[in-house]
Amino acid sequence: MEEGREELVVATGILGDLVLPDGAFDPRRVDEIRELAGQAAAYASNARGPGTLRAYRSAWRQYTAWCERLGFPPLCGDPRLVGMYLTAAAERLAVATLQVHLAAIVTAHRLVGLSLDPGHPSIALLLDGIRRRKGTRPARQAAPISPAMLAAMVRAQPGTPLGLRNRAILLAGFGGALRRSEIVALDAGDVSFVDGKGVVLTIRRSKTDQHGAGEAVAIWFSDDTDLCAPTALHRWLEHRRAERADAPLFVGLRASGALIDKRLSDKAVARLVKDTAEAIGDGDPGLIERRFGALAVGMERRYSGHSLRAGLATAAAEAEAQLHDVMRQTRHKSVEVARRYMRSADLWRNNVTERVMRRTRT
Repeated sequence: MEEGREELVVATGILGDLVLPDGAFDPRRVDEIRELAGQAAAYASNARGPGTLRAYRSAWRQYTAWCERLGFPPLCGDPRLVGMYLTAAAERLAVATLQVHLAAIVTAHRLVGLSLDPGHPSIALLLDGIRRRKGTRPARQAAPISPAMLAAMVRAQPGTPLGLRNRAILLAGFGGALRRSEIVALDAGDVSFVDGKGVVLTIRRSKTDQHGAGEAVAIWFSDDTDLCAPTALHRWLEHRRAERADAPLFVGLRASGALIDKRLSDKAVARLVKDTAEAIGDGDPGLIERRFGALAVGMERRYSGHSLRAGLATAAAEAEAQLHDVMRQTRHKSVEVARRYMRSADLWRNNVTERVMRRTRT
């Protein structure tokens, strides 16, 4: 942190350098602010996942750019200024994204010891008005991958070390209903095989388990060895030959097939799913749907790393699995969130129009 004549620059790490304008701090508290900012940044980094931190940084950059364009100091603690920003941003952002931006702005203030009340009427009443006007329809969800489509994606992988790894990622991600961050966080020692049953994956930390209590996810053997997650994981581990239990399970590979001793990024998982889905559909989303069916009703074909998790949940709903059993596998804490994956199946199951419109003619 460097002290200037009219402003104070606080290096926070998670949100970059935060500039406190003259009058926003007591010059006698410079050392205290320095210590507070360092401690707060450390706590905040541990309390938020990588994805959340990326979203906060992006939101803070957009907010500061808006402030600079209009000549306002971003860190002034004025809820009216934040309300003005949310009003301007509401023209282009969904309500859920606005809430992320507000959280990032509040976090930035707290990092430097400034007070900003997100419940202030200038903010709370404004957000309520935006919700009423725009509605709170959730953001577009990733398209779920059906079991038939998963089979095509797995069989499209090459007969190389890269193909071994990719098959293990796809099958474990689907069977374990894993988030892409959970896939790449797996260590070699997190995979345990159970004779006659399948494999158990230990998820040490996740979006809904930020404190690292850990959860176990079981995946049964499949009758089709090409589509068997335990088999794919076993083959990959034999090739991986990790020397330590804490070695990353999934790593990068060179063009020669040689392993790179570095944990794979979650973006690599997203690319794998998206690129493979597009490849088997020849770049035509409609062709994918015609070949493998549409598990989601009215959903734009948006395949991503989340499509594996969404696919297992949606396929389980199609198979009439109970909600609590689906939640145990997906590890959802919210019934409402989990039910989003069930609704496409529920739309057609025991629908009264079937009885009315498709009754047998005599």
